Amino acid sequence: MQYSAIRWATLVVAVFLFGVRAKADAALSPCEAFCHDWFGSSAHLRPMALAETNTVVSEVTLGGQTYGWIFRTDQVPPTCKGKRGEIALAVALGTDGRIKGLHVLCHKEDAPYFKRLNASFFQQFQNQRADAGTAKIDAVTRATLSSNAIIRDVMEGAKHVIALPEVSIKIKSAQDCSLTKTAAMFHN
Repeated sequence: MQYSAIRWATLVVAVFLFGVRAKADAALSPCEAFCHDWFGSSAHLRPMALAETNTVVSEVTLGGQTYGWIFRTDQVPPTCKGKRGEIALAVALGTDGRIKGLHVLCHKEDAPYFKRLNASFFQQFQNQRADAGTAKIDAVTRATLSSNAIIRDVMEGAKHVIALPEVSIKIKSAQDCSLTKTAAMFHN
């Protein structure tokens, strides 16, 4: 009888802890969850107050220091559409002006074609310079409209974000930075 009570109590505690964990995960926005994946669990997102634009960009900080930015492609120019409409992605940029990762948030594309965009397609973006253009990324056959829309959306959106004055001033480089066309700025 005592063994059964211990099992019951353990089960109740496990269900409670699972519920607390599920609430904590639900409280994170998709961009916050990806922020932790791309920059580590200690990273924090902070919305930026952009002076000359209505673009929504979040700054990633660790210990008060800027480590990058995350933006949604549906919230920065240009608007790129696949076959059935806009495809929204979360994109992470590091302070070196390179893409750290991306994740599809939502789309209305035809499932059989969109499934052709596998991990190898999305891995092409990692470590690409935000000013690299679209030539270095291959589209996917039989998902051409969707893959071309994603390529253009990510690369042109990233180029737009690094050109923002609040972002470009924090881009790190050892030499003159071709991303911002200004002399490199070194940070502590």
